Amino acid sequence: MKPLEKLTKAQFISFCFMSFCSGIMIGVGGTAFLFAYNLFGDWGRLIGSVLFSLGILAIVMFDMKLFTGLISDMPEMGAKNWWKLPVCFLWNMIGVLFAAVLVYYSPLADVVVPKAQEMMSVKLDAEWWGLKALCSSILCGFLITLSIGAVNYAPRKKLSTTVGVMFPIIVFAFCGFDHSVANTLYIYFLGFSGKAMLYLLVCVVGNILGGVILPILSLFRIWSNKTQVKQETKEQGQE
Repeated sequence: MKPLEKLTKAQFISFCFMSFCSGIMIGVGGTAFLFAYNLFGDWGRLIGSVLFSLGILAIVMFDMKLFTGLISDMPEMGAKNWWKLPVCFLWNMIGVLFAAVLVYYSPLADVVVPKAQEMMSVKLDAEWWGLKALCSSILCGFLITLSIGAVNYAPRKKLSTTVGVMFPIIVFAFCGFDHSVANTLYIYFLGFSGKAMLYLLVCVVGNILGGVILPILSLFRIWSNKTQVKQETKEQGQE
């Protein structure tokens, strides 16, 4: 996901629509994860993680706008463009809720909803759940940025890029790390509450903290390389 320039009205509408579609893909991926997990137990968790990663792959392929993917652009887009993050997150949530409503009134509901309620209840009832949610979402944010970066840094395109995008997603989904947008789906099935919304807010903060680690390190590396080149040029000029 490349940093966005100043948007026209048409581009803004497109940005919102692609954010909405991204939310739908997260909702579909999350549903597939829950369905596989409930049917096949521990092996289903692995199968579900692979299925969930296909949703992220579709988002990357069609350049949809995902909040946790847009975070990786924060250091380069500048503070004046950070308004895109809450707008993207809002439309991601709307997309997820749209998918959740469709699932809730579909035949899948009897399998998916109880599993989502079980998973989310365990997280909310855990001791020190706020700290656990923060640490978990930081790890998720880091892996999401790693996945998005695979598009630019994979040694080859096509298969290697596909594997590079999917593998970090499979890891975070299998480990159960907290993805703020995906958690919206689980919270919808459990029921919105003050505690659940606070949990979601902690996940947003954690996703941001984890998501900017690699971009900041990358910018620091570029800066250090430029500094080294300038120093070498200066030393050569003094000889």
